[in-house]
Amino acid sequence: MKYIYITLLVVLITFLTKAEEKAFNILDYGAKRSHEVPSTEAIQATIDACSANGGGRVIIPKGTFTTGTLFLKSNVTIQMEARSELFGSTSLEDYAAVPIATEEPRFSKCLFYAKGEKNIKFIGHPRTELNGRGYFFKHSKERPKLFRIEECTNIEFDNMIIKNSGSWCVYFRECDSINIHHTALYNKENRNNDGMNFDGCSNVRITDCNLQVEDDAICLKSSVDRMTENFYVANCTVSSYWASLKFGTASKTGFRNIKVENCQFFDSRHGAIKLLAVDGAIIENVEISNIKLYNCAGPIFLRLGNRGRDYSESIRQVYKADAKPEGRPVGQIKNVTFRNIEARLTGRIDPPTEGVMFTGLPGHYIEDVTLENINFSFTGFGDLGVRDKEVLEDEARYPEQLFFGVLPSYGMYLRHVKGLKMKNVRMTLRNHDDRQAIVMDDVIKSDFSNIKFDIRSEAKSGIVIKNSTKLHFNSVNANGEVERLIEVQGDRSKDIKLTD
Repeated sequence: MKYIYITLLVVLITFLTKAEEKAFNILDYGAKRSHEVPSTEAIQATIDACSANGGGRVIIPKGTFTTGTLFLKSNVTIQMEARSELFGSTSLEDYAAVPIATEEPRFSKCLFYAKGEKNIKFIGHPRTELNGRGYFFKHSKERPKLFRIEECTNIEFDNMIIKNSGSWCVYFRECDSINIHHTALYNKENRNNDGMNFDGCSNVRITDCNLQVEDDAICLKSSVDRMTENFYVANCTVSSYWASLKFGTASKTGFRNIKVENCQFFDSRHGAIKLLAVDGAIIENVEISNIKLYNCAGPIFLRLGNRGRDYSESIRQVYKADAKPEGRPVGQIKNVTFRNIEARLTGRIDPPTEGVMFTGLPGHYIEDVTLENINFSFTGFGDLGVRDKEVLEDEARYPEQLFFGVLPSYGMYLRHVKGLKMKNVRMTLRNHDDRQAIVMDDVIKSDFSNIKFDIRSEAKSGIVIKNSTKLHFNSVNANGEVERLIEVQGDRSKDIKLTD
């Protein structure tokens, strides 16, 4: 019985705490409704007063307001009431400079900034708008972010509509306990307009959100000495010209315990899902399931590389083909599961990058990946004449699938992979393609069960195996083909079994 009384007491205390939470209206501190004249000082004074009170709610009332940089404080909730609009200033002079981080566009300005704070919350409404007006900065020397939040704990976005950052939209660095839900994010006004970036963050939930962005949408990074871990993403609709979900490209320490489920990704022209470890990072314990892809190119790209960047200081990305390793040891990718994924792929024509690509390095394998219940429909690009193409290792180059050019397979290119399990995988072609469905190069100790794929008459074989050992195929079907089903190349390929 005493436990019931304790529970009731906790509920009562929580209720009284919320009931006593004080509201601070920005109009009371001198804010003026205007689409052009900033109320930065008045809104900041409201935030400061709320913080000095020990916390509470800063009210953005009905109307249009403009602001420059605002510094967020602990225990402060920014609450946007119905029909309120908060716009970023169109003048760079209204934005404060903050230190440039180690892996991001080299811009020092943002609309909202916090460092070392806790219990920060943004509450929106279906008829509100937070708009950075990034379209004013397309050709500017600086393109302000909307949010930059560092070393903070317990951050929440609820029912927000966030639009038009000058560059990246929401950037978190070394934060813990982030909850983003029922939030819509639109960020397509400029190039390099990412959606949500998380660098060295932990305990993050992103649920029931809608993201439509120009660059990477949900992007996990690792440029600091802290793991990016314990992420849960669910029930989100994501559109991006580049990746809908990306780990990297900064990949120094690692990514661990990530679960993504029940999402729709569309319009990702340069690859929908990308897991990248090129600076020594460890990627492990990742589960991505119940995903539908529409109008996307390469559905899944796994890259274990050897760029070896330290990120001890702010540094620009290098895209050239002759990039050299920078010193850090090669990392790991292991224990990754893709389950229940459907896609009707429509990749770029030049080069066609629709296929799945897993590529490790010689002596450094991508390990223990599972593909289960996969159904991919590919465009088919005709006679490409690349069946025997040698794909370069490019160990230190910026990790992007398109840099490898057109692949010798239309469906999957698998290289330096160990412990791969594929079950219930179907790949179909909507048009002619003269390439094989799957190429395996240095794939070992792997099992394939109930694999179905198309091969057209011009393709010499369905699966090409090179330099691979201990492979077991069970129930593999290619339009009823038998003689052209599997082609084994080289003396190093051995212990390959095919059963019904």
